[in-house]
Amino acid sequence: MKLGIIGGGMMGEAILSGIIDSNFLKNDEIIVSEPIEKRREYLRDKYNVEVISDNKLIAKKAKYILIAVKPQNIKDVLKEISPNIDENKTIISIAAGVKISLIKRYLNKFKCIIRIMPNLPCTVKKGAIALTFDKYDKEEVEFVKNLFSTIGSVWIVDEKYFDTITALTGSGPAFVSTILQGFTLSGVKGGLSYDISKEMVLKLFEGVIEYIREKNLSFEEVVKMTSSPAGTTIMGLETLHKEGIVGIIMEAITSAKLRSEEISKYLEEGEA
Repeated sequence: MKLGIIGGGMMGEAILSGIIDSNFLKNDEIIVSEPIEKRREYLRDKYNVEVISDNKLIAKKAKYILIAVKPQNIKDVLKEISPNIDENKTIISIAAGVKISLIKRYLNKFKCIIRIMPNLPCTVKKGAIALTFDKYDKEEVEFVKNLFSTIGSVWIVDEKYFDTITALTGSGPAFVSTILQGFTLSGVKGGLSYDISKEMVLKLFEGVIEYIREKNLSFEEVVKMTSSPAGTTIMGLETLHKEGIVGIIMEAITSAKLRSEEISKYLEEGEA
């Protein structure tokens, strides 16, 4: 068995869906463990893969073991599977805040440990994904990078940046959605229906992002291009600058980063 996924929740399913839809692996090369019977039936029926309730069997059968459980549950999972992990198996963790050093404390043998930070858009194959590892093994890292490329774009980064990435791309969907909500409600305030305003705002953001990418522009260049002297845009920008919008966003992301550091520390120092 090539890949075992421990945890069939939202992110575990997103990864499974990406693998199946892209034909990255065959159905019979994947095994999933999930504690909830109804969920097991759902995953089995929808993706035509083997779904069981035994994490130990996953560890025994699979070469790559992807742990997709909540951070507070990972220690119990590691204790459970540890006797079945040997020097030929690669561990992949997507548990937020769980450092590689913590995972190592529970495993006596392994080939490689790879830590992943996915985000919500992975569920629609548009994820911004960070990857790091304990030691570089080309075959293992390339396999995992290609695996996660089925649900988004992957960047290899040093683990010391993972708290920043957790805040930026992990918490980011909530921050971006708040900004989108502000735009949408402004349209409603101006007389548009909520649905029309929402769809126009979504198209606005999609268009701006695509324009910046296609033209290879800086954000500042777009601001200059749309700011006519004494026009509507410059007046709105004045308000944004007075309110310190950029600083507010940076403070929000910094606060999320600090909280991520606190969680990592708690998990690291908590009862083993």
